[in-house]
Amino acid sequence: MSGWVWLIIAAVFVVVEITNLALFALFLAVGALAAALGAVAGGNIVAQALVFAVTSVGGVVVARRPLLRAVHGSRTPPLRSGVSALIGQRATVVRAVHGADHPGTVHVRGEDWPAISFDDVAYQPGQVVQVVDIDRTRLVVTIA
Repeated sequence: MSGWVWLIIAAVFVVVEITNLALFALFLAVGALAAALGAVAGGNIVAQALVFAVTSVGGVVVARRPLLRAVHGSRTPPLRSGVSALIGQRATVVRAVHGADHPGTVHVRGEDWPAISFDDVAYQPGQVVQVVDIDRTRLVVTIA
């Protein structure tokens, strides 16, 4: 197979990689480029296919995971939204919270939420608490 055919195959894999960003087709494109070099160097079709296979599989096995970590970042915390984003926030008691059986109201991030106490302690209006969990539609709070 000529080097031009391998270059066309590499270009196709580059387009596939650009459309899905899974970092699989990228290594197939690199393998096709390596096979094109093998064709230019005078290797037969078996040698070219072997270079393509070894380079492609080797890239996926060795380099894919570190590249994904570099692209996506391994230390980035997941984005929290909605009510789950309230966990860890400080809130102000608006209406007294008397344990888990007698919910009150807290004000957090511009909204009033029903709240219960994590540790069955009563919290009075004006007291600052911290949201530690969510129980159905109520925030679970404790002393900040």
